[in-house]
Amino acid sequence: MITATVQLQQDTPADNEFLTNGFCLIDMPVMSEIFQASFANLPRDSHSPSRLRQIRLSQYMGFWDESEWLFALLPQRKYVQPARYIKLAEAGGVPRHRELLEVDPSPLIGRVLDTLPVSKKDLFQINVNQIRVVANELFRGVTVPEGPHRDGHEYSVIAVARRTNVKGGETQVIDPTSNEVVHRQTLKENQAIIIDDERYIHYATNIEPVEGEAGFRDIWVIEVNHWENRAYGRAHEKLAMASEVK
Repeated sequence: MITATVQLQQDTPADNEFLTNGFCLIDMPVMSEIFQASFANLPRDSHSPSRLRQIRLSQYMGFWDESEWLFALLPQRKYVQPARYIKLAEAGGVPRHRELLEVDPSPLIGRVLDTLPVSKKDLFQINVNQIRVVANELFRGVTVPEGPHRDGHEYSVIAVARRTNVKGGETQVIDPTSNEVVHRQTLKENQAIIIDDERYIHYATNIEPVEGEAGFRDIWVIEVNHWENRAYGRAHEKLAMASEVK
């Protein structure tokens, strides 16, 4: 198990910005080099063979304990996103296997929960996806194969850990009614965007190497729900698999 050491950046609360706009940008904790190096040991996504994407996932229960957020690792289950949100045959309504994280993402989740307009009396279920997308001469750097979409959660977070020899990867927040891009930005390393997933859809453009043969983009995708709306367990899986992409 790789452990994390954390150097916190200056805290700039964004609650009011999130309440007004339905999204906000935050700086994430700067993690150790050992923690960042865990991206080099991600398994290949077997459900996305046409792309060179590597991924891990852990799911947690989170709560506030007087002075800090605590997160309990939930038993490993298949990852299932409803087909009504994910219009991609290989993903929508499909139970997908994910190996567990090798690092403790608690500082990252805590930073997100500190920003969100939520009560510390509430209980949360959190998905933490660790993803590397590689662009090279054999594989296009497709960061969002499902296209503009909702994740099907209350809050979705995209946090960039590292960009190495790539251009592109612009994150877009889109109004689903007008299809207007209301915000677009290429996130920097240790920068994240928190999105009201019930209000907006989101997307990110492809990446490609700046020079040479290969480059990659490392990100965390953190999905947050109140416990009563959790995207975890048998009831969630049955509902998510009730319909399939045709």
